[in-house]
Amino acid sequence: MSTGTNDVTTLAVNFLINCEAGRTFTADLMNGEVSPGPSTTQEGSLLSFTAFHYNLTNGRSTAWSVYRSSNWTAGASEMNPFTFDTEELTVGRVSWNVQRYEVTISEAGNYYVYVSGIAQPNRALGLTMQRNGDDVFTVERTSTNWNGVDSLGRGAVINLNVGDKLKVVAEPNTAGYSAQERRHTSFFGFLVV
Repeated sequence: MSTGTNDVTTLAVNFLINCEAGRTFTADLMNGEVSPGPSTTQEGSLLSFTAFHYNLTNGRSTAWSVYRSSNWTAGASEMNPFTFDTEELTVGRVSWNVQRYEVTISEAGNYYVYVSGIAQPNRALGLTMQRNGDDVFTVERTSTNWNGVDSLGRGAVINLNVGDKLKVVAEPNTAGYSAQERRHTSFFGFLVV
């Protein structure tokens, strides 16, 4: 929602949700405008809306989706672990530990893992996904000024082993926004292969 910023920012938000047959989903532009760029550029359209059915097959299906429903602030020290307050779903034998805010992998394989957050106006945002205490990737804002809330996200396909523990850490001196509709700061993943 920023009208002024001094760097390019990729915006996204994703989450897993249980859906009933016949349920409709749409992507609506709430305000402003989106310019996807000329169709002759290598990037093509820079705007996308994607949904898919996660097929529960062969007893190996594994997925989790958690999110936070309120604003958060990490002071001079990191918030380790980041505290998610709502579990949307778990599929298969995945274990979400509500006291330690971490996932324990029960099925080895390649997983798609995603973290998203919303940056507050003029505040830094930094969320790092860790495997067994080691950093894997970070969602962060690189602009030094902006004047609105913006959704940021990042995902990766990573190979995980049985017993691996995944969690999110909020970097020091960062803050996130969340409104009543929730799911702004989310952490999900699922077994691909």
